[in-house]
Amino acid sequence: MKKIFVTSITGTQGASIAKVFKGQGYTVASMVRKPVEMPEYDVVAGSFSNTPLLASLMKGSEAIVLTLPLLFDAQEIIEITQQIVAATKDAGVQTIIFNSSIPLGDLKTGYPAIDVKHDALNILNKSGLDIITLMPTIYLDNLSSPFLLPIIQESKVIPYPISNDLEFNWISYENLGRYCVAALKETNLINEKVLITNKGNYSKQDIAKLISAELKTEVSYIATSPTQFEDNLKPILGDYIANEIANLYRGVSENSENFTNYTHQTFIDSVELESIEQWVKSVAW
Repeated sequence: MKKIFVTSITGTQGASIAKVFKGQGYTVASMVRKPVEMPEYDVVAGSFSNTPLLASLMKGSEAIVLTLPLLFDAQEIIEITQQIVAATKDAGVQTIIFNSSIPLGDLKTGYPAIDVKHDALNILNKSGLDIITLMPTIYLDNLSSPFLLPIIQESKVIPYPISNDLEFNWISYENLGRYCVAALKETNLINEKVLITNKGNYSKQDIAKLISAELKTEVSYIATSPTQFEDNLKPILGDYIANEIANLYRGVSENSENFTNYTHQTFIDSVELESIEQWVKSVAW
């Protein structure tokens, strides 16, 4: 049976990636910090610093799918990435698919939430391994997250820190997983940064209309400031994480060109994706 090693499997992105691979007939292995019941996967609790254990879990995998934890300290991210690279080599695996979780330009931005991904990618690119970097745009699933869904349900507005001037296609976690599976077959993506997204030209207002249809009441998209978004996040995530996530959107605003640089359209066109309509219908609004 085919095998894949997926990091951050208890997080929303990693869990979605694992689910898609499992659905494609893969055995999914992972390491988690604390014991967790996930009988559908081969999961072991441990530390990435335990290279022999980590490598033993990776052994036999077609690739490692790396999604970094929600950390903003550069040294922590550097150490995690170095540990992943060392274990990957010891396991005899050649390919890492790096889910950067955000589009990355050529230069750092001054915002840790983005810049730590540059630090990780720098290490990966110098590793001698085959690195495929998948760069999702903004996740549709953020709209159904615990910090935003109640606001949409109660206020009938989608308050999000993306200006109306910045138009791009959003992406679902499900499609992130589908792109990861598809990328394994694309040798021409090695050492490339690939901007990935849903298909179709859906504006934020179009998405609001689809959600309106599901809720059977009008919902509007309202572009908020990163500061307003930060205030919404603080009660759930705490001041520090809320500030860093808001900083990410400040970086998005200042580097909006990274969201429209589709240089691998042929690859995007080749992947069978969940539609935005299907995603909207899958959410318990």
